[in-house]
Amino acid sequence: MANTTLEERITKIITEQKINKTEFAKRLGITRNYVYLLTGGATKKITTCSQTLALLIEKEFGYPAEWVLKGETTNES
Repeated sequence: MANTTLEERITKIITEQKINKTEFAKRLGITRNYVYLLTGGATKKITTCSQTLALLIEKEFGYPAEWVLKGETTNES
């Protein structure tokens, strides 16, 4: 899913995992408020997430960190 916003990518993960934002936050060890900022109106201020958070998402949920960060992945191994 190229050309998506950070908000859309985080929401996609939560939806596909069939969990709520609180569970998402708990599993990543981040605050629920931060998840709401990432998936809500504050994304105009928070337009990126950290490499560390992207790697946590990759480890916990299996979504490539590069995709979480940029909305794209390379096919290189």
